[in-house]
Amino acid sequence: MPFGRPSVPIPSPLAHFYAKFPLVTLPEPEEAYQQTPAKPKIWAYGPPPIGHSESLDPLCRAAQAYARFAFGGAETRWLDWDGKESSPEGRVPALHTPSGDLLTGDELDAWIASHLTDKKGRFPASLFLFEAETADKDVPHTDASAEPSHQAYLSLVLTTLLPAVLAALYLSPASVAPEVVPTVSRPFLSSVAHVYLTWNDRSDRIDEIKRLRGGKSGKAVALDLDEVEREAVEAIDALEVKAQAAQNSDWFDGASGPSKLDALLYALLSIIKILPRACDDALRPALERSPALLEWIEKHDP
Repeated sequence: MPFGRPSVPIPSPLAHFYAKFPLVTLPEPEEAYQQTPAKPKIWAYGPPPIGHSESLDPLCRAAQAYARFAFGGAETRWLDWDGKESSPEGRVPALHTPSGDLLTGDELDAWIASHLTDKKGRFPASLFLFEAETADKDVPHTDASAEPSHQAYLSLVLTTLLPAVLAALYLSPASVAPEVVPTVSRPFLSSVAHVYLTWNDRSDRIDEIKRLRGGKSGKAVALDLDEVEREAVEAIDALEVKAQAAQNSDWFDGASGPSKLDALLYALLSIIKILPRACDDALRPALERSPALLEWIEKHDP
């Protein structure tokens, strides 16, 4: 897997200039979501390339897929790299609810899980109510996520597949990796600043991958991308065995309804399916020899 460019900090003079004379003006966080949406709205990186309806960022696609599995889908507010500053603590994806809340991370997943309905897109009435205590009435739930086996596979996906896909997308040279966010035409100085900011983002991604794998972050700790790739391939093989054992079920491990694991697994596998060979010569071949997983992906494509 290509390692690409080294991470370097933005030069101090440029940082000071950029701070004094911003080349991109961002809305105040409260301005970005002061208008309460009529339906759930997910903030995600994008828009994706032609032919894709969901973000190419793994966690953003997982949030979109989870909403689609749970209650037929949410509207999307596409963000570029600068737009993340308007989300809570700069975290993307985010979910803007009809009650005016803006949720990220576990809160986002919990909100979607509490609004499970059928897959045909019939929204439960609770989606349009502002009182949180009404949200769980008459909404079917699945307890699959509490099972030890479910938790074990969720951990496997988070510590192996997710780091590998993040590395393929964000650590490969820009010339070969899929474009997660379309390139915006910028004035020269803004382009220079954007390049340095992108390098800093790369450094953050490396630390994120290290943390996901349970290791220490920082420059002193090396990241073995070959090992990341190898562990992800082993995970795909293990997931294929599991998928073959439950081919008659819509959801992972025979669960009665979708979960965070289904959404994350779909997001990662569907992205692996379209990774160019130039930035991945292991994950996609492993998936292509996994017929049960390929069938499962196609079953849940939008």
